[in-house]
Amino acid sequence: MNRTLRRFFRRRHTQVSEIESAATDGYLALLVLDREILPGKRRYTMAQLADRAGTDLTTAKSIWRAVGFPDLPEDLPGFTDDDVRVTQSFLNTLATSELGFTDLDTSLTITRVLGSALATVADAVSETAAERFRLAHNSGMNDEELATMLADQSQLDQLVDQVNYLFRLQLRAALWRRLAFPETGQGGSIPGSIGFVDLVGFTALSEEIGESELSGLVRRFNDMAYDTVARANGRVVKTLGDAVMFVAHAPEIVADIATQITTKSMTDPSLPNARAGIAEGALLARQGDYFGSVVNLASRLTDMARPGTVLAPAEFGAQLTNDPRFNVRRVGRRRVRDIGRIDICTIELTLS
Repeated sequence: MNRTLRRFFRRRHTQVSEIESAATDGYLALLVLDREILPGKRRYTMAQLADRAGTDLTTAKSIWRAVGFPDLPEDLPGFTDDDVRVTQSFLNTLATSELGFTDLDTSLTITRVLGSALATVADAVSETAAERFRLAHNSGMNDEELATMLADQSQLDQLVDQVNYLFRLQLRAALWRRLAFPETGQGGSIPGSIGFVDLVGFTALSEEIGESELSGLVRRFNDMAYDTVARANGRVVKTLGDAVMFVAHAPEIVADIATQITTKSMTDPSLPNARAGIAEGALLARQGDYFGSVVNLASRLTDMARPGTVLAPAEFGAQLTNDPRFNVRRVGRRRVRDIGRIDICTIELTLS
């Protein structure tokens, strides 16, 4: 092993046995990434972590599980000084919140949401890393050469800086959304409009095409949806493979998003036709997601929509009749699964 890698691992408290195993099994480059991300020496068991952080073992385990990881073996020193520091910081926020005492259950809930969201971010980053590994190996670079390059050219600090900045942007926007509504209900409901868009026939199509083509299709659809939602001043709540859930503060914004995406899908030969369902009313907001009868209605209308169409309650469409961008057509009363019979309309973009 070259001097650069040995120096890298020594500075990050990596045991010789770990380095030798990685070299033998061909994952030196992965070990470089592992130690670049978490460079501290693994000193403490879970019980020792709890003791040093000033808490009990049960609470320490609860925090670790909330992050998204299982309990470690009792005698395994899997934690570093950074783990102790962050655990202490977590516990300190319970008593020093500017808005008063924060209970443990609430903090654990936030930790679960944050852990889940960052796991999604980490998965996306790992996909890119895996592709770069593949390209490097295909070009003839061996594991030690790739490991040396990674040790010399880490971009982790830039990535962490981006995550920190993006979180601050999103937190500011979320606080304005939640706290600027004087009519927010005590139960956490907020007024808003919600929509779903999915690709018709996606399940059958996924059985017919290869993994690479399927991955490219999903990426293209998601990229198009995210861009359309952001342009219209909406927000993507989540993606579910072939479906996107989005929210906005006004019905015309959700209508614009739904009609734009369905129209684009009709003219994109690489995508199946999309369909959408939209609704408005009181949305129950919990942990970054939305629930309630309005959400259920939008989802059911999506299932009922034909390829390339957008369905909405007639009351929703009535608010768009004076908007020249939309053509609203009354469909009549239809039975909506688990909801009952309601008046429905279709919403289309006006042809210019």
